Amino acid sequence: MSDYTEAIFERKLIDLRDSQKEIQSLSQYCVHNRQHCKSVVKVWYKNIKTTAVTRKLTAMYLANDVVQNSKKRGPEYAQEFGMVMRKVFEHLAVMDFNDKTIMSLVRLIGIWQERQIFDKKILHEISKIWDQKHKNSGAAKVPGLDSESPKKRRESSGSGTERRKSREIAEIEDLLDASMQASETSDAQEETLTLSPRQGGSPGSGDPPEPEELIQALQDLENSASSDAIVREKIAKLPPEVSEVARIESLQSVAEAKVLNGQVEEASTLLDDYNLRLQEELKDRKKVGSMISEFLSAQKDLLAQAEERLELYLDKLDKIHGVKDELKSHIAALPDIPVLPASTGLAPLPSAGDLFTH
Repeated sequence: MSDYTEAIFERKLIDLRDSQKEIQSLSQYCVHNRQHCKSVVKVWYKNIKTTAVTRKLTAMYLANDVVQNSKKRGPEYAQEFGMVMRKVFEHLAVMDFNDKTIMSLVRLIGIWQERQIFDKKILHEISKIWDQKHKNSGAAKVPGLDSESPKKRRESSGSGTERRKSREIAEIEDLLDASMQASETSDAQEETLTLSPRQGGSPGSGDPPEPEELIQALQDLENSASSDAIVREKIAKLPPEVSEVARIESLQSVAEAKVLNGQVEEASTLLDDYNLRLQEELKDRKKVGSMISEFLSAQKDLLAQAEERLELYLDKLDKIHGVKDELKSHIAALPDIPVLPASTGLAPLPSAGDLFTH
């Protein structure tokens, strides 16, 4: 998958066709480069404001697919897209869409409401904008999520026009169902997921390291050049002649000069090798420093997610306790119905004659 730049992503948006395969492929590209989520949303917002009316729905489908497929990796895209969605729908509300596009956007908003993709306030605002701008169109009212998928409607429809739809358009309509199913599967597996800072990639790519990787990197630094006592001792024991130019003047013979030259070359080789090792160590330490920074940032995010989840479950637990107490109170208020004796049956009903003789 190619590296991210705004120019590359902008070109991909321009070349994006109305097909499920291409939308999902570009969505994976965005999720893979989620460390650039602010830039991705900025370029996407610029594109949807300037692209042709017939291509705006495709851009919305792309945003939906990116947000839903990145949920388990982090809330970055939901937050970034959420901040621009009000302006997006204010822009879309003045567009002259056909009924099919309007219904597709209605269904999109319905899915977001059902799955709570964005903040409740944002969902309320975009729903209000859409209802207000199209209140005279029965197709544009945002109801609860339609339980019948576009695929089922196409199968049950007898319209010749529907049957003649192109394959690409049919795939596009199924995108919402696909993203909905993916989101439900992710939620179903959420309880068994292990909170991990790694979302794919490698250290330095924007993804934090696993604890084991960080520990190993720190242990490797223990064997670094600055910790090599043997080489440092050799350097400390080098004769002063190899570093003092003035000593050359005291040489008395060629033999002494050759001896000193050998010592200088040996010292030079030793120092060159040690300096290279120190440079590598410096790079490793910078890398470890970056890993620690990424790890700490990820742990803060995971802590916030865990606290949010804990608060949610505590709220659920309080509701369960409330129902339990209410149930106990209701059972205690029920009347105590005595059990009829098993030995004596019910008294026989009087006959018609008995009723008229008394």
